[in-house]
Amino acid sequence: MGDGFGGGAIFNRASPSSHKSCVDRIIAGYLRPGQPARILDVGGTDRGFRRRATLPPKSRVVIANPEVGVGADYDYVHLIPPKEGNFDLAMIFGVMMYMERDSLLTLLRNVRQRLRGGGILLVAEPDPKSVSGYFDAGLKKIGHSVLNTRKFIFYSKADTTALLLEAGFGETRERDDLRPSLVLPPYYVIAAKNGESGRR
Repeated sequence: MGDGFGGGAIFNRASPSSHKSCVDRIIAGYLRPGQPARILDVGGTDRGFRRRATLPPKSRVVIANPEVGVGADYDYVHLIPPKEGNFDLAMIFGVMMYMERDSLLTLLRNVRQRLRGGGILLVAEPDPKSVSGYFDAGLKKIGHSVLNTRKFIFYSKADTTALLLEAGFGETRERDDLRPSLVLPPYYVIAAKNGESGRR
C-alpha cells in the first residue's frame, strides 16, 4: 500500500474484502437495494471488494492506494477530484497499522469529508486484544526492533473508536459479524456514521 500505508501489494486474507460472503453482508447491510452506489476503498486493490462485489448498474468503486499495480484510481483520498462526488460507503481495511496517529486522524477526516450525510465508514484492523493478535503484534514488534523491519502500530477497538469520534464521526458500532471466520489474526470491524452524534 505504498508510502503512508506500507502494505505493498499484499492481499490480506483476514480482510473482510477478501471473502465474498463478507462483501455480500456489507452490501446488504449498508447499501440501498437496487440503487447505484458509490464506494470508496482506501488501501484496497482490484482483487478485493471491487472484484467480489455484485452491485447495481452505474455503481462505482473508487480505490485510493498509492501502491503501483493494485488497480487504484487515485493515490490518496485528498487527491480524489470533486467530480467523483460523495460516497455512500467507505472502507479502510488493514491500513491503520501502517500509520502514525496524526496521519491516520487526517486520513479519517478526509474520508469523512467525502462521505454523504449519513454515509458509513467501515474500519477493519487486526485485533491486538485477541490471543492470536497479541502474539502476532509481539512478533511484528520483535521484527522491527531486531531486524529493522517496518514499524507496526496496533490500534485496539477503543483506540479506533476514539479516533473516529475525534475525526468527526458521530455514531460508531462494532460489526465483527462482517469479518471472515476462522482466519488469523482476527480483525475487528467498526462502522462509523457520518452526521449523527452518540454511540450505540
